[in-house]
Amino acid sequence: MRRIFQNSHSHKTWEIDYDGNRVVMSNNGGKPREKLFVDSGQAAKYAEKEMWSKLKKGFIYRNSEAAPGTPLFHLYIGAGYTGFMPLAAIADTNQFYAGYVVGQFEKEEIYHLDEHGQKQVTWELAGNHLIYDMFYCLEAGKLLINDSHKISGISMDGSVRSYTSFTYHNSTLSLSGNRGLWYDGSHLLMTDLLTQERLYRTEATPEIVNGHSPQLCAALSRDGRLMAYCTHPDDIIICDMETGSAHSIAKDISAMTTAMDFSADNRYLFTQEQYGSWELACYDMNTLTRRSEWKTDHVRSFAVHPTKPLLAIFSFGKVQLYHTESWQRILEFKPEHVVKNCKLVFTKDYLALYSDYGCISLYAI
Repeated sequence: MRRIFQNSHSHKTWEIDYDGNRVVMSNNGGKPREKLFVDSGQAAKYAEKEMWSKLKKGFIYRNSEAAPGTPLFHLYIGAGYTGFMPLAAIADTNQFYAGYVVGQFEKEEIYHLDEHGQKQVTWELAGNHLIYDMFYCLEAGKLLINDSHKISGISMDGSVRSYTSFTYHNSTLSLSGNRGLWYDGSHLLMTDLLTQERLYRTEATPEIVNGHSPQLCAALSRDGRLMAYCTHPDDIIICDMETGSAHSIAKDISAMTTAMDFSADNRYLFTQEQYGSWELACYDMNTLTRRSEWKTDHVRSFAVHPTKPLLAIFSFGKVQLYHTESWQRILEFKPEHVVKNCKLVFTKDYLALYSDYGCISLYAI
């Protein structure tokens, strides 16, 4: 495997080529240096260590002709894992936003990235911030963030609109078009981000799971017609915004739902479970029942494509890509520079990945 890295500041290059038990490296197209190892496993481990070292020194790996399951780019943004790796795709593009906490919570920077790995600081939030999740509303030109349970919207001019306060210890956030969904401390609210009109309001009281974690998770369907939410570990509520009806779906196993999202055609709801089950469950909105033939195990993160029948999950150190019409697994690969977990989000054509090692990558699919 041959790869070329470039430092975006000095424009210096570094090349590595490894095959079998042989690793060859060179700087700026200079004289190659060869190292031989006892076996291919040692060579691969050494090559990975050297590539990671270059990324940490400001080099970027790029490959515009990447094959499915391989990176178009790797970009190191910094150490200091907080447990959260916020990503937000920009609809109908291969661009996205990523949040990174600088130093000891001195500030949080929000970067804009494109498919070439070009990074630009778009916003800086000074002081103690920790973004759990975020979504970009193209219609309103606003980035919605869940910042330590406080929901806010950041406009392109840097102005910040607060939708809730820091006084709540529970939060959830979802976006469908120009409709945002969040929790205000007693109710789930759906708001039009263009007019600020409140479109829906329902009371919600999260149950405490295992004595410490409030169960609160909600999502809007792609067309904004359905809202799914979970405030109890035993069931999920589906609300139809057009008819005003609500239906309860009992879970097979009592478990805490930590994330949920709808398929591109609004037919399926995917829910990520913890504390009792570590699977990704799937519910059919036509029958309001669980799709029992769909089985997963130990899913750490997942992403659903907003316009295509694609689902990506990260499980047992590998990313698996599924087609949600045929339900066939169409791709599997081991992402690079991941310790235990990562955040996934689909762009128009690719899959963005933010690792717990502080590396942001874009993978061809």
